[in-house]
Amino acid sequence: MQDFRGKTIRLSKPAERVVCLIESALTGIYMLKQGHRVVGISTNVYTEGFYYSETFKYYADLDERIRLKRIPAVGNWESVNVEKVLSLRPDLIIIWSSQTDAIQTFEKLGIPVYGVFISKIEDVFKEIKDFGVMLDAKDRAEKLIQYSREEIKKIEELGGKIKNPKKVFFSWAQHSFLQTSCRGSIVDELINKVGGINICKGIEAESQILTMEKLIKLNPDVIVMWYAKSMSPENVKRNKQYRAVNAVKSGSIYQFSDTFFFDLWTLKFLYSMKFLAKAVYPEFYRFELDKEKKKIMNFLYGKILQ
Repeated sequence: MQDFRGKTIRLSKPAERVVCLIESALTGIYMLKQGHRVVGISTNVYTEGFYYSETFKYYADLDERIRLKRIPAVGNWESVNVEKVLSLRPDLIIIWSSQTDAIQTFEKLGIPVYGVFISKIEDVFKEIKDFGVMLDAKDRAEKLIQYSREEIKKIEELGGKIKNPKKVFFSWAQHSFLQTSCRGSIVDELINKVGGINICKGIEAESQILTMEKLIKLNPDVIVMWYAKSMSPENVKRNKQYRAVNAVKSGSIYQFSDTFFFDLWTLKFLYSMKFLAKAVYPEFYRFELDKEKKKIMNFLYGKILQ
């Protein structure tokens, strides 16, 4: 199989000692029920900092070793403690494909490295499928993918019936309220699937910062914000600069409540999709979000995380 770099990964047997430097990839391993193979994790599981919300709480519920902080944290997307990783004697390292220096170091030592780059929904499926192969969990991977495709289809069938689509602005509020994702991104895919229109569909970019004038001109009907510790819908509503925007006028501003359940780079995008559907068309999508959340997480993890 090939990773997201196009690099062929060869393992003589399923990996037994995995160092996973990506929190979103780690959650996929637990969905595959292969957490016992993990010997090293991302620092962001223990130290949430600015970008994460309650991550440790949920992993502690999934793995007692994490609850007791017995699995070493050895790095993240910013830096990797190479010596600490090597001390764990991994037979597989999972890392962002952009971390080329660390990858070269590990590969020169003969350690298999799986590089990840997620930019669309199919990438999430590829990652789970490949993990299923490398961790001896092919059947579980196929069940997860099949379930996810069925859930997507249900939403698409409803979304395809919407005749007057609303314009949606997605804000990466942790970085900047005006930062968004455009055509070709997972955000764009999800907006389209629920029957909405991404106001930035005319730009092909994973990340784009709009000007305030541009946002006002595009005039979204609904705003959905990523979780942010320093910004809420109320902050936007109180900002006089945005009062001309339809979404602000109508109070149609919604926000993801955390980063764990709303992780767009994992199969949990299913819950984000349903949250989006309910936010954009509350009169059309009749399901209850709390029930959907429990149902999805129970299938993905085999337990209801509280």
